[in-house]
Amino acid sequence: MRKKDLQKIKHLTATPKIMELVKQDAGETKTAQFTYKSNKTYRIYERYQYYRAVVENEILKLAVFPRRCLAAGIVEPEYEIYLDKREKKYLTYDPSQGRWLTGKIDSLKYDLDTGYWYGNKPWASENTKKIVNDYLETGSMEVKEAVLEFQNKVGKERLERKHRTEIEEIDAVMNTVPELPKDFDNWILESAFIHERYLLYHYQDKENRAYCTHCGKTVKLSKTPKHNTDGICPSCKTKAMIKAWKKQKYLIDGKKVGIIQKLTDGSGYVLRRFYCRIERKQENDYRIKFAGCWENERFILNENFHEKGRYEFGLYKQTGITRWCHDRGNYYYVAEKDECVLYHRNLKNLRKGTEFRYVPLEELFSHNQGCYSYTIRILSEIRRKPQIEYLIKTHLYRLAWDLAKTVGKDITDPTKKKLWQALKITKEQLTDCIKMNISARELDTLQRANELRIKLTREQIRFFTEEIGSQLSVEIFKYKHPGKFERYFKRLGQEKQRIADYMDYLQDVEKLRLTPTEDILFPKNFTAAHQRTALQRQEREDKMEHMKILEKEKLLEQMLPELREIYEYGDNDFMIILPTCKADFNREGRENHNCVGGSYFDKMIKGESCVMFLRKKEDPNTAFCTVEMKGSSIKQCRAIYNRTAPEDAEKFMEKFSKEVEHRIQKKRKELRIQAAV
Repeated sequence: MRKKDLQKIKHLTATPKIMELVKQDAGETKTAQFTYKSNKTYRIYERYQYYRAVVENEILKLAVFPRRCLAAGIVEPEYEIYLDKREKKYLTYDPSQGRWLTGKIDSLKYDLDTGYWYGNKPWASENTKKIVNDYLETGSMEVKEAVLEFQNKVGKERLERKHRTEIEEIDAVMNTVPELPKDFDNWILESAFIHERYLLYHYQDKENRAYCTHCGKTVKLSKTPKHNTDGICPSCKTKAMIKAWKKQKYLIDGKKVGIIQKLTDGSGYVLRRFYCRIERKQENDYRIKFAGCWENERFILNENFHEKGRYEFGLYKQTGITRWCHDRGNYYYVAEKDECVLYHRNLKNLRKGTEFRYVPLEELFSHNQGCYSYTIRILSEIRRKPQIEYLIKTHLYRLAWDLAKTVGKDITDPTKKKLWQALKITKEQLTDCIKMNISARELDTLQRANELRIKLTREQIRFFTEEIGSQLSVEIFKYKHPGKFERYFKRLGQEKQRIADYMDYLQDVEKLRLTPTEDILFPKNFTAAHQRTALQRQEREDKMEHMKILEKEKLLEQMLPELREIYEYGDNDFMIILPTCKADFNREGRENHNCVGGSYFDKMIKGESCVMFLRKKEDPNTAFCTVEMKGSSIKQCRAIYNRTAPEDAEKFMEKFSKEVEHRIQKKRKELRIQAAV
């Protein structure tokens, strides 16, 4: 439909019959009753819209006249609706605004006379009804319903065409996704759930026997088992979680697994993510069995493994159809949906001819089986940090994994060509790092020890990293003798709380400036030594704090003569008392239950304000009101528990404030006279 041609169609105005019907429709007065506000009176009319129609050039034109405009004598339509059944299109023109609208007839705003409109039936002559129904082939429907039905059909077909185009684009991409490898299910059971192995025991069993779900044997544990702790099966030597078994019939574990595959059209790659569940039933000797495996996300990657599209399996645009559709970005983990345990057996063939062709990705992931990772981010980090390739080839798999997963601080030096220099260690230490398959945290500990010229064994590197942490270890390395510290901590029990207490003890030693002899660093009775140094430090800090208070009280004493000239005041009922020491502030805060004993002493010393105590003249030793003033301005005047001061006290303070202002002005005048002389 061309808009210029539409405006050439016959212009329709309100007929005399329509004007007469509007005049006859006097309406009915109604009252709306409300519980929490006043009632409202309004009028309800029989009809609010009137229609006229005409067909020209095989286009239906419908003029819409609101009752409000007709009652005001306006015969021009508020809207003109154009329908074309050949092209299956519709448009609406707003003459008052001179603009075209695409909304349907039921979405037009008619600016009704009242908000209490109960869906009246619009009026149209029999001729108008016939024109509309004959054109739209809708039988004998009302005008509005017939037009709305046509517009709904047009909108539905338009939406279906749009969906069809989008679905075809999605299906074209999904059709390039290859079949899964034949060993994918076996890999899930053997590798993806490698950490989900258990040693099951009964509380009643006094012989410490447990059943291993991996090897299927009943074994005897070396010590009394504890629920949800790590253990090792004495038979198959696999790591497993120890679990107490009562009346459970089965165990269920779930995991997100993924696989990268090359698209069949060669345009790039796809990262497919599945959610898998396995179960172990008691009746089947806890053998692993699939409880379900669902593919829920696909990430389309280009030839350089950069993400270029996301898809998820779910409801498509509220159509009720479950299929592959564009990612809807639900909830708050949009950027991290690629988290999964990655299938590694195809990576060697997959990286051929790519920028990762020299990076043994399959070794990196195979040595971290069952571990979650953000695959796309890891590939990006490997691309950004070329030293990861050398770490993998040197069998430093844990360090390579940590660096690939870390986005923040990098503990390597990428400007160095030699690996041991890039790791900021010596050539001899590189050999030890390879033998222990060092992690990023352990390397950080080693680097910090090198900075202090401390030599650590492989066992000491692991011990200080796991039990203390690299940052706190620096505080220990300052005293040398890492071996003695290691033996001493083992004697303490290696409990986290005990080590935390020892680090507090070292801080006390430094604060007290004690000579770090062996007796001091490694006391035989640590608990007694810790309590003694903590008490000494507290006494020293209290003494230093007391000295600071004394210095401040001397300053206050020097300020008091001048403050008394301005603020000492009283009448027959009340009097003002100035504090003379920190104890006065504390006593006032305690008796009046306020915070004046806190920072207000320092504020007065700095001259930020002046604190004083308002007392009844008949009882000057009992706390009454606490006052804070700046110059002659009263900042606070509070009674007990920070309540508002009594009325007679406030009147006294108003009189006192004026007197203070008078004294300040007098003082300034005297200073000016002295300066002039």
